[in-house]
Amino acid sequence: MAFSDARVRECLVGVITVQCLLLIFYTSSVFLFIGTCVLGLCISSVFPSMLAFTEDMLDYKGCATTVLVTSASTGEMVLQLLVGSVIHSQGSYTFLLCCTISSFIGFCLFLLLLYVQHCHTHCSTDSSQNTDMKEKPETGGS
Repeated sequence: MAFSDARVRECLVGVITVQCLLLIFYTSSVFLFIGTCVLGLCISSVFPSMLAFTEDMLDYKGCATTVLVTSASTGEMVLQLLVGSVIHSQGSYTFLLCCTISSFIGFCLFLLLLYVQHCHTHCSTDSSQNTDMKEKPETGGS
């Protein structure tokens, strides 16, 4: 489980870092090209890594996976419409700023998820140690 957790964290940090650099160097066409390529590499692995992480954490199968993948595909289709309308009405810099803010919020929510998971597993292991059945020694004769 530590691999999925670390992979998602690396991807999200990569996305936020590249987006901040794109905000700083938005006038350089060379950096925009290279930064967009690196951003695509970071973003492309966020969904599969997050899916693997949630599978490890929640242990779901079958129908739940289908619902997650279908929902993600629907979200991608709607996102294209939103991206086009925001860029058309507000400009590309505003869109990049909104994406950076939303990526940062997503990273904070992911860290909150890790914290809640850690607290939950820590509490559940403490309570399972208190409820272990132990045999009582026999105090009688034959």
